Amino acid sequence: MNIGLGRAGLLLRVAISASILALILSRISAEDLLRRVKGGAPVYLVVALLLALLIMGLVAARWRLLANWLGLAVPIRLALRAVFLGFFGSQVLPSTVGADLVRGYVLARHTAAIHRVAASVIADRLVGLFALCLLLALFSPVLQQLPPPYAGVVAPVALLASGAVLLAFLLACTGIKIGPNVRLLRRLRELGTIDGVRLEGRPIAGAVAFGLAIHALAVVTASLVARAYGVEPSLGVWVSIIPLSLLASALPVSISGWGVREGAIILLAAPLGVAPAEALLVSVTLGLLNVMASLPGAVVLLRGHRADLA
Repeated sequence: MNIGLGRAGLLLRVAISASILALILSRISAEDLLRRVKGGAPVYLVVALLLALLIMGLVAARWRLLANWLGLAVPIRLALRAVFLGFFGSQVLPSTVGADLVRGYVLARHTAAIHRVAASVIADRLVGLFALCLLLALFSPVLQQLPPPYAGVVAPVALLASGAVLLAFLLACTGIKIGPNVRLLRRLRELGTIDGVRLEGRPIAGAVAFGLAIHALAVVTASLVARAYGVEPSLGVWVSIIPLSLLASALPVSISGWGVREGAIILLAAPLGVAPAEALLVSVTLGLLNVMASLPGAVVLLRGHRADLA
C-alpha cells in the first residue's frame, strides 16, 4: 500500500515537472534557445559550476556547525559525503525534502542519536529559510517595488515569521518553555528537547552567516550563467529573482524543483526586462549545474555499495 502511494506520488511529481516544462517550451522558440547556447561563454559556466560545488561545501559546514551544537560530533568528511549524496538523491526526489531525508539517513547510520540527527536537519533547513528571508529583506528591489502597503510589509512579515519558527524550534531543543501553555508549543517542546543542549549565540549566528553566503553565491552563480549567454548579468536583477525562485522550487511538488523553478524565474524576470527565452535558458542551466555538482554523490553511493559488498 505504502509502496503504491510512494510510486503514485513520484509519478505525480514527474508529471507536474514535465507538464510545466512542456507548457513553457510550447511558448518559446527553440531556435532562439539553441542560438544562445551555441554563443555561450564556457568560462563563465565553469566558474558557475565551481561556485555550485562551493555552495554544497558551505551547506555541509553549516549543517555540521548546527549538529555539533546539538551534541553530534560530525567529521567534515562525513558531512560532505552526506550532503553530496543528499543532493544527488534529490535529483529524483521531491525538491529539497528528498535531500534532507537522504543526508539525515546517512548521518543516522553513524550514530544512535536519531533524535539529534533529525533536529540537526530541521534546524539547518530553518536556518536556511531565515537567511533567505533576511537576504530578501535586505536586498530585493522587487519587494520594495510592490504597491503599498505590501512593499513595507511582505519582507518584514516573512523575516519575522521564519525567525519566530526558527527561534521556537531552537528553544524547544534546549527545553526552554516557549510562550503560554499552548498545546502546539508544548508538543514541540516534548518532541524537540535534547539533553545537554543550551541556547548559544555563536553557532546560530555562524549558521545564519553561512546561510547568507550560500544564497548570495546562488545569486552570483545565476549572474555568471546570464553573462555566459549574453543575458542581463546585473546582481540587482538576479537578487530579485533567485531567492524567491528558491522558495518556490523548495515546495515538494516536483522533481528537484524542475518546472517550478523555471516558471518562477520566468515570471519574476519578466518585469525586470529579461525575456522568457533568456530566463528559461538561465534556469535550465542552473538546474543542469546542480545536477553536475551533485555527481560526487554518485561516487559516494558507488563506494558505499562496494563497501557493503565487501
